Amino acid sequence: MPKRVRVALVTGATRGIGYNVGKEIVKRMPLTTTYLTSRVNVAGFQAILGMQLGAAARDRAKFVRMDVRDLEAVNGMKEKIVKTFGGLDILVNNAGIYHVPDKSLSVFPKQVQEILGINYWGTKNVIGSFFPHFKPHSRIVNITSNLGHIMSVKSMEDELKEALRLRFNSCSNEFELDGLLLKFQRDAIQGTWRKEGWPSCGYTVSKMAINAYTRILQTQFDEDDREDVVVNAVYPCTKHSKIDQSDMKILDDEEGAKFVFYMAAVKPNSHGVFPRGAVIWNNSRVVDNRDGYTYNNKHQQQLPLEIEQV
Repeated sequence: MPKRVRVALVTGATRGIGYNVGKEIVKRMPLTTTYLTSRVNVAGFQAILGMQLGAAARDRAKFVRMDVRDLEAVNGMKEKIVKTFGGLDILVNNAGIYHVPDKSLSVFPKQVQEILGINYWGTKNVIGSFFPHFKPHSRIVNITSNLGHIMSVKSMEDELKEALRLRFNSCSNEFELDGLLLKFQRDAIQGTWRKEGWPSCGYTVSKMAINAYTRILQTQFDEDDREDVVVNAVYPCTKHSKIDQSDMKILDDEEGAKFVFYMAAVKPNSHGVFPRGAVIWNNSRVVDNRDGYTYNNKHQQQLPLEIEQV
């Protein structure tokens, strides 16, 4: 029986961890067509990948310009993939943006709007568009960050940190989570975000939201009885030039991409040992974000993953 052709989509895939994740999928899964998207010009990337992996690999990689904030563009990509392949097998949501926090009332609301627009609402655009079209045994990876951890918030008292953690953990569905994020955006515009118990870092809030959304999304898949569709949030621990990662064991982009690939290519029906709706750090540590993190996971044992070699 011939192996089935699969299709993968990686957003934010023209540099860093996103490019390397796409490259790993193309290299390791020769029967998979991989779409690599970016909101910037993608000209030349297919040729570069071909030089790195060979002409055959170049033919399996499709670089496409797509801004995750543009729902029309996202739906166009969905329609193309569904028409050609019948659905999606692998989705890696890497598209994101970070701004060094500026607490001035003239800048911070704009930062929040742009960060949430890409990191949270953009991720939801992609998942929402493909939601009915994830094939059985699909794998979804949402890239998260160490800044999505409550311990990364340095300027808040412990009581406020706990209240913030509970805000996200108490969201039982995406409508409640959306409402929470809309409140943060309103509070930022009104200049009351600190008074309302928010940190002064839009990126932190966006990644806390992604972690919560991942948990909620897995519950939705399970309640809909979708066959072995699994989503996890993964922090690959790769270097970010603007973020303090002094407490973390940092990997280069290629090593971080290998782990993201593992999470995106694990064999079907392995959910007895494979995490579902979890937040995963440092290539090994599985965390249910309702129970808290182990912040520095440098010595944790790796997960016993089985990878589908197709």
